[in-house]
Amino acid sequence: MDIHQLQIFANVAECKGFLAASKKMHLSQSTVSTHVSALEHELGKKLIRRTARNFELTEDGVKLYKYAVDILLLHRKAIMEVGGNGSEFLRIGTSSVPAQWFVPTILSGFLKKNVNTQVEMTSADSLDIIRRVKEGSLDIGFVGTKVEKQCKYIPLIKDHLVLAAPNTKEYQKIFAGESDSGESDLRQILEVPFLARRQYSGTMKEALGSLKYFGIEEEDLNIIATFDSAEMLRDCVEAGMGISILSYQMIRELHESGKILIYRLPEKEFCRELYLIYKNESFLPEIVKRFIHYTEKYFKKEF
Repeated sequence: MDIHQLQIFANVAECKGFLAASKKMHLSQSTVSTHVSALEHELGKKLIRRTARNFELTEDGVKLYKYAVDILLLHRKAIMEVGGNGSEFLRIGTSSVPAQWFVPTILSGFLKKNVNTQVEMTSADSLDIIRRVKEGSLDIGFVGTKVEKQCKYIPLIKDHLVLAAPNTKEYQKIFAGESDSGESDLRQILEVPFLARRQYSGTMKEALGSLKYFGIEEEDLNIIATFDSAEMLRDCVEAGMGISILSYQMIRELHESGKILIYRLPEKEFCRELYLIYKNESFLPEIVKRFIHYTEKYFKKEF
């Protein structure tokens, strides 16, 4: 067993598949599969259970993944503290709204000031990003919800959630009865086909929590489709499939161009924080500290 094998296995576990891991690591799928098979042969244990439709770690695979994350983190710390060629490495994960709104600007500015830094970017749902920061496979996360005590959360900016609908005569008529806080109006709107993000989405988690303020549960919604991608969900709203609760930042341009209608929900209940998160531990690499400082400074200056 060597570091390279553990790195490949950890990537397969995190990507939930050999093809996705091979693309991420710029290796052939056969190379990735060969390394994992060699690891299973050496340990005498099955690490991954594969079928035509499902991919999951076995009980032994879960145990090895946890050790792999710790070993790879220690390996990285040792190189940074003792050796290395002067370059630094930063692993950042972001959910969809920060990715579209401000992460590219922050990243571009930071790399201009830190020319010897290499960045590995990951896009995923908020809860997945939080899990990976907690486990140590990501250094920094940008997310739209707060759940874990094992992570440090730095609030960056408030994000307003709105009901978005296609700009058609049908929805224009429904939205014509809009009021500032009328529960009956909101219930009437939510009777139409609803498009949802999957449960790991920070937007979905916060939206469902806010709807409970009005006595509306998830099962009360007329959900006709669930999406992994916020961008695809937004495009399906524009195409006329149904309505959804989205960050205004996700649909601002479409709204301003008249392609999407919005129903402004009460800001007190439908406003959330977007966070920068990192693992709550005594050791933080200097590059991580510099990135946190740069991000905080950016938001104080720009917002």
